[in-house]
Amino acid sequence: MDKSEYRAVIKFLVLEAQSAKQVEERLTAVYGESSLSSATIKRWAKEFQRGRESLEDDARSGRPSTSTSPENIDTVHKLVMENRRITLHELEETTGLSYGSIHNIIHGKLHMSKVCARWVPRMLTDDMKLLPSVEPC
Repeated sequence: MDKSEYRAVIKFLVLEAQSAKQVEERLTAVYGESSLSSATIKRWAKEFQRGRESLEDDARSGRPSTSTSPENIDTVHKLVMENRRITLHELEETTGLSYGSIHNIIHGKLHMSKVCARWVPRMLTDDMKLLPSVEPC
């Protein structure tokens, strides 16, 4: 269950004038092991008792991650497809992104790994397996 759904149930029970302990007991009875922790239930019950209306998390401060933007992912993908033997350090120099960001894009977003000094998708489709451009190592 999504955390906002749990919060909606907590808000409903708090509006029925139930205590945090009663809310916790009801959630545990219904959801069992998948229920929220006691501290989380108490914290949200207290928030709703204070008059909070929103079920969403508050905005957090800090820098947003801009290195894994769709533009950067496309740029890295194009560079890798042009030269399958390109290294992470070469991509770092070409794009201006950090080594860690390049690594995250290649492995986490594009799902590629280095095989025989060449970047290839981890999950090859039947069409990819039939391509004659793959040469032995």
